[in-house]
Amino acid sequence: MSFSTDKNEQDQLNKIIISYNTKSLKEALLEANYNRSKAPNLSNFPQFHNIIGLINFRLNDLKQAIFDFETAIKINPNFHTAHYNLGLVYFNTKDLKKSYDCFVKALSIKKDYKLARDKIIELLSFYKPNNNNENQILDLNKKIFNIPCKIDFTKKISDSHMIDYFKKCKKIVSKNLADLSYNKVQIFRKKSIFLNCERHKSIFFKYNTIPEYCFGCFKVVVETKNFFDLLKVSLIFDKIEFFNNFNRKNMIDKRTNEDVFKSIIYCTSLQQVLDVEKKTKKVFETLLDNFTVESKRGCHEYSIKYPEYKKIYKKESELMSFPKKWSNNERKFDLENNKKDIKDQIFVHDTQKGISLHEFLIINNWFKDQKISI
Repeated sequence: MSFSTDKNEQDQLNKIIISYNTKSLKEALLEANYNRSKAPNLSNFPQFHNIIGLINFRLNDLKQAIFDFETAIKINPNFHTAHYNLGLVYFNTKDLKKSYDCFVKALSIKKDYKLARDKIIELLSFYKPNNNNENQILDLNKKIFNIPCKIDFTKKISDSHMIDYFKKCKKIVSKNLADLSYNKVQIFRKKSIFLNCERHKSIFFKYNTIPEYCFGCFKVVVETKNFFDLLKVSLIFDKIEFFNNFNRKNMIDKRTNEDVFKSIIYCTSLQQVLDVEKKTKKVFETLLDNFTVESKRGCHEYSIKYPEYKKIYKKESELMSFPKKWSNNERKFDLENNKKDIKDQIFVHDTQKGISLHEFLIINNWFKDQKISI
């Protein structure tokens, strides 16, 4: 069966694609329905339902987007892009099993489909499939998890231990993946997958308003003096049980002229961040040299605009509080962008313990960035 379009249908598809890329989503959807009325046979083509699905997905009409992508797949079961897009929607509905299965299906249709491969790799860092949907990526992820990390976490950790461990990881990965490129550069071990950071930042940049949720966001920031100590912190976050109770991040911060090797533990109250800072210092004094630990509040961008926001005091009453008048901007943004209450969007799910394929590929990016060969 052929899915090529005649000239009229192709013209209408091109108009829809142009609208999608250049106009508001609601305008693009109206024009898509208008163009369908001019070329009724468009409904027989999977490409049409795929682009409509993308519009509805971005409009946050997830139920309709699922219908659109499923319609495209019904017309052409081998439409790998539609399987991939359906996986993205299911991820946003928090159905990780269906999301994973869609990405696996897309990759099975198009063996070199890197977008699907990378989403599978990312998902496997916090989702453990309970079905028999075996594939090369899942098998490789298991191999990485099972590499023994023979490091003593009761005393100072040597750089050579880091190199040896990640050399073993790379040897296995290189045998199984032709392409080690990966578009992630931060390790983010999560207790919640959907933290709504994109929403919060959008509100801030549009209205100069810090969302109320962010007034309860505190963090302990660990900065190390060299790259190998960043690697050590990444493993410490995984192996020391205390840190598994928190969202935590490892990264090379490139916002200044010099690389900053930074690790972050996220907290939800002033008392908690002060307690975690104290505990973190005690743990790292045993394992590392030359590091700093500091309590901070929220995102760096917020504190540039509102310096008082970032200040940490001993008492909650001394902190900058959320101006109630800002609530109107939050409500306005959520209505305009079809966002539900933030409480409905927080999805608690532990990141799996152990270095995953996802995390190894990020660390491999770090090695390349630092021009260190393993």
